[in-house]
Amino acid sequence: MASFGIIKTKIEKLLESSYGKDEFKNHMKSFKTNILEDKNIAEIHFIYDELSSNKGLSEDIVNEYISESFEQLRTLIDNNKEQITKLSEWIDELVIENNNNYGDIDLQVYTKNVTKNLETLIESKNRIKNTLLKNKVKEVNETTLSIPISSMLQIATKTFNKEFSNLNEEEKKEFKFFTSLNGTELKSEIDKSKNVVYDKLNISLNESSDNELKEKIQKTLSKINETNYTLTSLYRLKQLEKGL
Repeated sequence: MASFGIIKTKIEKLLESSYGKDEFKNHMKSFKTNILEDKNIAEIHFIYDELSSNKGLSEDIVNEYISESFEQLRTLIDNNKEQITKLSEWIDELVIENNNNYGDIDLQVYTKNVTKNLETLIESKNRIKNTLLKNKVKEVNETTLSIPISSMLQIATKTFNKEFSNLNEEEKKEFKFFTSLNGTELKSEIDKSKNVVYDKLNISLNESSDNELKEKIQKTLSKINETNYTLTSLYRLKQLEKGL
């Protein structure tokens, strides 16, 4: 099994090389399934990102921050070896190179014989410390705004974990169902939902004597007829279906 740093580097390489291509969507879907939807793996991924980012931490807390992070990583990796092995097998089939952008973190987490590697460990820890002490520099280009894939993944991980944890069980089940659909299944689900909403709205239209309400229903029917085949459209149709 490869170290998590190598696995993470390979995943970023895969997404960077496929960005803008047809296969990027499938790779992002696999990234969501293999990492974001697994709470423990997502946390490992998140901590690696945090330890390799300029955070502007103070000298007073940086050492404790590093120690706590390493301890948490060791525990998570030890307790999730099977999942990490599967993750490694998946990415190894897609990316051959074994580069590692997170070698210093791996060194701290995976090294067993501390005494023999003490000097190397101190040097790598100091590099991590210096990274965390640096303030994040924001550079904005007025003509273009390019976000690195690694930053996109950090944002995706944080946002997903925060939003997903706020969902109830029914909403989580619905979310997983939506995101599991392929193009054909998505189109089929949207068509089904459109028919259900059409039927309900037509019943309301025929039973209502309120001209203003009838006008609103007619407008809604027209909008539904123009619905695109996207996850957002399906979500909105399902919400409308529930409300009718």
